[in-house]
Formats: sequence, structure tokens, C-alpha cells
Amino acid sequence: MTTLVGREAVASPSRISTESALELEQAAVMFLDYLGSYRSCSPLSIQAYRATLRNFQQFLASRSGPLPAPAAITRQLVIQYAVSLSHWSPVTVRSKLACLSSFFGFLQDMGYVSGNPAKRLPLPKLEQHIPVTLSEEQAQQLLAAAELPWHRCLLVLLLATGIRRGEAVQISLEDMDLTNRQLLVHGKGAKQRIVPLTRQAVAAIQQYLPHRPSTLSRRLFVNSRGQPIRGYLINAALDEMLEKAGLAGQGITPHKLRHTFATQLIHKGVDVRTVQELLGHADLGTTARYLHSDVRTKLAAVGRLTGLLGESVPQAQEGAQP
Repeated sequence: MTTLVGREAVASPSRISTESALELEQAAVMFLDYLGSYRSCSPLSIQAYRATLRNFQQFLASRSGPLPAPAAITRQLVIQYAVSLSHWSPVTVRSKLACLSSFFGFLQDMGYVSGNPAKRLPLPKLEQHIPVTLSEEQAQQLLAAAELPWHRCLLVLLLATGIRRGEAVQISLEDMDLTNRQLLVHGKGAKQRIVPLTRQAVAAIQQYLPHRPSTLSRRLFVNSRGQPIRGYLINAALDEMLEKAGLAGQGITPHKLRHTFATQLIHKGVDVRTVQELLGHADLGTTARYLHSDVRTKLAAVGRLTGLLGESVPQAQEGAQP
């Protein structure tokens, strides 16, 4: 059985003249190359696509008979693959099926298949979880435990901007405009957005910069050897601060700090559209989940119905029926 590879030599589109001539391995490599060279997807996104295509190929290989060409893959076969993923979480299943839909959509656009068998598949339902966040008291505890300058700078940026862990890793010195208190964030899908910096964030950056190791790298966060840090170091730094703050073991991750940022904004009355722009969400529905956790704002909202209901509700007469 062949395995999915990177961008090594395969038949180019000009050398493939018919649908049946295109093999699954060739199609996968073309698609991954398209994601990297044309769509400018991040390495992590391409890695996820590659893993899904490899998993799909393994599913097809486990069936009797030769590995089908993309043009021979039916909707029924894709649904059978979806059913085989039932041991995965609904979020993972949806992600894998979205990958297949993009894959076959690409092949359809290129003229290698006549249809997209993975388009608009029935999807497993998602459970609506209220995002876990830190209270203001917990955030203060965590900040007090950030003793190292780069720890405090990292923590303040995560709490005050809501950036993702991967976005924090990518920050360069040129992305920061401390005079105008702005940060250029490089988000998912090569999308960029401007996020304002609080005065506390600017101060934390300025306190960290003199302690930043001497290096040719332009990344904001570098290790002791002057090399850009990776995401796992952010997790390690946060775990160290959580331990010192007495908050370890509560499932607090860098993404929980992003949830905290969003939820606090909603609590303070910031409209959901603005929160969406600050977080870099493409879909407003992704941001709207933070509204579910804002009980105080909801109570304040319904509390304004006094003009409709009157200042007080008269007591019902004894024995009266609804």
C-alpha cells in the first residue's frame, strides 16, 4: 500500500489526461501542494489534512479489492468511512469530513472528478459546551505568579488580546506598534488582524524586551539560545505559573485564557461583532457561544422590562387558575 507523502515528484496535472488516470496518491499530493503553495495554509493545517487523507486511504485499503481511483469513490463509500469514525468525537469527525469535502471539491474544480461525494454529508451533532474561563480573582492570582519577565509578558498578552497560542509564537518585533498600542496578529489561513494593546500589555512588553536574549531572530519570544519558541514551551510556562498560583489541575490552557478574554468582553457589554473581530473568528456563530456564559448581562437585559411588566408584580388571588 502506498502512503501519502509531501511534495516529492508525482505526475503533474498536465500529464494526467483522464479521470480514471488519476490515482488517489497523486490526487492527495496535488491537493496538499495546492493548500501550501496557493492557499497559504499553515503547516499545522496541512499536517491535519495529510493525516485525514492518510486515514481515508487506510480505510479504503482495508476493504477487499484494489484501492479505488478518486473518480470511482462514491458517496456511499464516504458515508461508510464516516460511520467508521464513530469512536472519534463529533468535532473530529466533522473536521475529517470537511477535509474530504475540500479534497474532492478541489478535484472537481480541476476536472479530475465529475462530482463531490463528500459534499453536504450528514454530520454528527455537537454538544454545546459553555467555555471554561478564569474569574477575575484567578486571573490576578496567575499574574502574581508570573515572576519571569517573559512569563508575565506572555500571560498579559494572552489575557489582554485573546490571541491563540500559535499566534503568540508568530509575533515578531515588527508586528508591535507600542507607540500606538497596536499588535498585528497573523491568524489562521494567512489572515491578519489588528488588535489593540492595553497599557498593561505595552508595559509588560517593555519590561520583557531588555531581558530578551540577544539573537538575530525577529520573533518576540525566543528561548535562552535565541531561537524562536514553540507552542509546547508556552504550555510549559503556563503550567509553571499555574503551579505557583495554586491553580494547577483545573484544566487551564492557553486557549482557556482566550475564552477568558472573550467572556470578559461580553460581560463588560462589548457587542459580539467587535469580539468576533478581535478574536479573528470567520463565523459569528463561533463567537456567539460566549453569550451563553454571560448570565449577568442577560439578567441586566431582562431587568429593563420594568416598563413592560410594571415596577412590581401584583400577588395572584388565592385559588386563581392560570
